[in-house]
Amino acid sequence: MSREKGVIEIRISGSGEGVYEYEFICKASDFKNPELGEPGFCNDIHVKVVANKTDSEIAVDIETKTFAELSCDICLAPLKKEAAGTYRVFFVFGEPEGNIEEQEENYRVLDRNASVIDLTEDVRETLLLSKPLKTVCTENPECSMYREDDAEHSEEKHGAKSPWQESLEKLKNKYH
Repeated sequence: MSREKGVIEIRISGSGEGVYEYEFICKASDFKNPELGEPGFCNDIHVKVVANKTDSEIAVDIETKTFAELSCDICLAPLKKEAAGTYRVFFVFGEPEGNIEEQEENYRVLDRNASVIDLTEDVRETLLLSKPLKTVCTENPECSMYREDDAEHSEEKHGAKSPWQESLEKLKNKYH
């Protein structure tokens, strides 16, 4: 039975213990998944993989970076934002003890005779999780008043807390 080659695969056969670094550049269309096209991942996706191989396991750190073309949640203006994500997964050699897969989703059992590790699904999930939940533009003053970092700066400028913040602080102090 032939297996389709993954988009992001690292070769582990013939490698000894140590740290191995890999870099990949791919497109969202390479993943053949409509979810990646939806948030606007139309630029090159840079993937850095660092694999630390020991006698009993391989710890893999995945780092993804790209630019997503999104729209403002308030005024629908087009935006281009950097989407970066990281993920760590452990591949343990041997038989599952106590069903590791159900205990931790980032621990996986790997056959000692495996020649490659397919990280395509892990990279896809890291990309999807790197998409911002809330997107607000900076050009429109009405939109920028909803940005979190502006709220912090305005509090520093004014030096005073609003009445609801003062009430919340009193309530917090009452119960602590």
